[in-house]
Amino acid sequence: MNLATFFPYRNDVRKTLIPYLKELTVEQWYGEHPDHPNSIAWIVEHIARSEDEWINVVASKTELQLPRKIESPQQLLQAYIDIRKQTDLKLNSIHYLENDPAIPLPTYSDGWQPPSPPTLRWIFHHVFDHETYHVGQIGVIARLNGFSGPLF
Repeated sequence: MNLATFFPYRNDVRKTLIPYLKELTVEQWYGEHPDHPNSIAWIVEHIARSEDEWINVVASKTELQLPRKIESPQQLLQAYIDIRKQTDLKLNSIHYLENDPAIPLPTYSDGWQPPSPPTLRWIFHHVFDHETYHVGQIGVIARLNGFSGPLF
């Protein structure tokens, strides 16, 4: 059984979010509000770059895949789409091992430690949970800035 079997709904949030993001104006992408520290653009880039770091650097011990500079909403959206395509390819190529060893993680400056042993399965789960958390923030940012959020 491959690891993808454990995450059949991992892309459901994207089925709603991607069409929503395609309709945003540049002002909506980059709009900020005093009650929230980030824009939608920042959140989408953070999701994509975190996935790139966790899957490619931490789990696969390879290089980052996304370009260093992402300068427009179209590039942000494409990076968000591209990194998941790469993640899905890896996820579908990895066979599940019940006794998968923990993967060494970098030391985080804020002292964060994973709540469970960071196996390969845990890392994928963490990436998908992280995305869902931040996608919720996109709805908050939209509403704070006076426009509708994605319909989840």
